[in-house]
Amino acid sequence: MNSEQQDSSNQLAKANLEQFLRKWWLQLLFGTKLVIGISWLFGFIDLLSNSAFYLFSNSPEQTIPFQIQRIFFSQFFTIDYTIDLLLAIICVYSKFEEIEAKYSTVIFIILILAIGSLTQLVCVLLQWALSSIYSPFYEIKAYGLWNYYIFCVFQECLNAPNGQSLFLIFPMQLKNQYYPIVLIIFFTLIQQSLTFVSTGFVSFAFYLFQNHLNYLHHANIEKIEKSFPLKYFTERNDFKKIQNYQDQLEPSVDARELQSVETPPAKLTSQGNPQQFRSSMVLSELQKEMNSKENECEQPNQDEDEEKKQNESNPSAQFE
Repeated sequence: MNSEQQDSSNQLAKANLEQFLRKWWLQLLFGTKLVIGISWLFGFIDLLSNSAFYLFSNSPEQTIPFQIQRIFFSQFFTIDYTIDLLLAIICVYSKFEEIEAKYSTVIFIILILAIGSLTQLVCVLLQWALSSIYSPFYEIKAYGLWNYYIFCVFQECLNAPNGQSLFLIFPMQLKNQYYPIVLIIFFTLIQQSLTFVSTGFVSFAFYLFQNHLNYLHHANIEKIEKSFPLKYFTERNDFKKIQNYQDQLEPSVDARELQSVETPPAKLTSQGNPQQFRSSMVLSELQKEMNSKENECEQPNQDEDEEKKQNESNPSAQFE
């Protein structure tokens, strides 16, 4: 292969890669793009100045005295902004989209900020408390886009412990109930920080209280959507509004107009009976419904029998 052919093949591969990345980026939801974009931005700044990580990473030595802002930014960092960040994004972006599609973009952004901040806060407190036993804990840097991946894996483990998941991007499957433990040990040995242990605590707490997200007042979320600066992004196709999530919980107006089957409990409620029924009441209502249907089926048969009897008693009526 001559140099011209090699250059053309390189340009073609570069064009295909750019097209793939552009298509992949356009398919992402807005909140997922925001988190990945912030991580790339901090990474780009760190590559240019070699200081962003040291300004925002978390550790008891720096955070506890006066730099509390590290708790809110350290989760958008990785130690290596090439392979490590790329691998983290590949592993976590699909799990981000599942959460955002489930709850809406605004709730997703709130969850990401809250989960990341709580994880870093618990981590710095654990390292500070245990530094008396192992003094290096007081100085070890904590960061963590990977924390979100472990959080999502924890939710899969707790919701489907008998299922299996891919181990990062490697061609091997691990059972969900063992996967979080393997990840925590794996990353803790690499980083020697307790940030992944704190992620486990936060993940378990979220699992216990996640049903409370369904009781969030949607009017308040709509106000946040209309507030500055989100109001400029709500009309985007990749912005998941709270109404989309609300439609999953409540039927639309058109759906309410459709003819529906009235079950015995619904019938009892509409008639003014309490919503708490005894099983005997439900059975009696079902028996009434079945008897009424049998009577409707028997009525035409009775009419036909009477007509036959009349015809037999008056044969001349058949020829009139």
